[in-house]
Amino acid sequence: MAEPRSDLASRPTAVARQPVQRAFQRGREKPRGVVWFGVTSFWGHLRHFLAAAIATEDVDSRDWMTADEPAELLTRVATALEADGTGTTLSEILERDLWLDFIADTGDDVAVSRAVARLMFCAYELPDPDVPGSHLYAPRGELLLFGGDTAYPVATAQEITNRVIVPFNQVLESLPADERPRVLLGIPGNHDWYDGLDGFARMFRRNVGDEAPRGSVIGVSQRMLERYAEWAREFVRGGRIEKPAALTLRNYRAVQGASYFVLPIAPGLHVLAVDRQLRNLDTRQTHFMREWLLAHPDVCPWVMLPDPVFAFGEPSETGTAMIEQLGLDWETRPHLVLSGDVHHYERLRHGAALHVTAGGGGAFLHPATMAGGDRLVPEVEWPNAEQSRALLGDVPWKIMRGGSGFLPHLILAVLFMPAMSMGMRTFARLGVILSAPIAITLITTLIYALIGGMRRRGRAVLGLAFCAGILTALIPVLSSFALTRIMWRAHLTPSVWLVAAFTFVVAVFAGAFVFGAYLALLTRLGFEHTQAFTALDHPGFKHFLRIRVRADGGAVDIWCLGLRDPLAPGAEPELVDFVRFSPRAQTR
Repeated sequence: MAEPRSDLASRPTAVARQPVQRAFQRGREKPRGVVWFGVTSFWGHLRHFLAAAIATEDVDSRDWMTADEPAELLTRVATALEADGTGTTLSEILERDLWLDFIADTGDDVAVSRAVARLMFCAYELPDPDVPGSHLYAPRGELLLFGGDTAYPVATAQEITNRVIVPFNQVLESLPADERPRVLLGIPGNHDWYDGLDGFARMFRRNVGDEAPRGSVIGVSQRMLERYAEWAREFVRGGRIEKPAALTLRNYRAVQGASYFVLPIAPGLHVLAVDRQLRNLDTRQTHFMREWLLAHPDVCPWVMLPDPVFAFGEPSETGTAMIEQLGLDWETRPHLVLSGDVHHYERLRHGAALHVTAGGGGAFLHPATMAGGDRLVPEVEWPNAEQSRALLGDVPWKIMRGGSGFLPHLILAVLFMPAMSMGMRTFARLGVILSAPIAITLITTLIYALIGGMRRRGRAVLGLAFCAGILTALIPVLSSFALTRIMWRAHLTPSVWLVAAFTFVVAVFAGAFVFGAYLALLTRLGFEHTQAFTALDHPGFKHFLRIRVRADGGAVDIWCLGLRDPLAPGAEPELVDFVRFSPRAQTR
């Protein structure tokens, strides 16, 4: 049943140009955005390492999964939507156009999540691609597709509840009564796998038997140390921590049985939703999808990937590997490739494929590529390079003052403490604290080189790391020298303890600034694109995709709708992009 037109539909403003904006509103309620150099994220990093180690041992949960037969999944979706038509694809059963919403990389700052939910759960009047100058009614999608990384730093049941389920349900509850059934589908990203898909499965796996509980609008409150203590206690006892059986979005029904699936969406157009775990596709999944493609040679693949084939203008190692394992060749027939993981909007074409990256569902922002070279140039990107450069300058200052957490300061303190002790012993003779500058240079250069990806970038990164290492090592020497000279000119006798304390504090905080400047420089030069903006944890430029699949499968219309500053008073939706994909287009 088609959704009736509503007078509440808004008409977003088109993004004609992208003026640089420097000031953005940040959330103030808990849970706030993840501080990536803080204690909370440290647990996420640890879970990452443990999950990666388990994956390296070939322990793969997908080995025990049985993927839904596409026809069976199609029946479940159609039943959930209360469609009673006939056919072999969803649009045929519905006997009309199908509307979908796509969102990826959700579940960070709860206030931003709520703003994104308000953006996504609305109807809009959007430019009609068939009638230039007019608008069409674009209702909320009947299918909601999640593109991975459901919550941060680890997509546990608690983090998904507090950062996604609760704010989304609060918005759904505030809307005018709408009991129309809708379907929830998703694929996991790396942050979902850090929890072994436990949280992901509770949200996306279909319920057998009793219906799923009503969606929660109240967060789970448990301090981090209490949660870890409970986990450790139950681990020793051989027990388990009680968790909700299902994480439910109101009026959305989970229907899938595995972390990957194939769904015949329209004549000649089938969705292939892929899960690469933490490394690559498993044999069972590869066989399942290859067999389906071989049995349907005339089908245009709409491929949902957990990370893009092209990231920041270059081929992605993981994305390329997935395409190769699936045996896809976009030079011979059109493909629609839809992904998240990179937290910005980007559209580009390569061969006969349309690549859309839309990872702006709530997580911290990733920049546009700011370096030149032989990189692919996207047709549309949001934010653009100019805006990204303006934001990049805030990174060193934010890291220095601890706005990104104090792990860098702690590491620098541990590094400088023994060196300072050595320097204090020679202070009376030298007049400065000579804090093992050679050793500090070598250690910090090694750390910076590894962070910058020296194995891939070679000498250029090593040169930058060496400069940053020397500067870090010289900070305590220069600061102690400056303080003693000032005290002597003021006719004061320098105290070794006073000079040491001052030097230590300056070394730690100025060293953190150097670290932030090094990350920013890596991003500016195109050596590395994510770490500086991860530390910045920027709340802006959030978006989702509203998608219309024509009933005959002849076209897929994609509108990207976004909020430049989601938490700003009176923030209004913007039409970031529109593109039409034609599954039956002939390659040149």
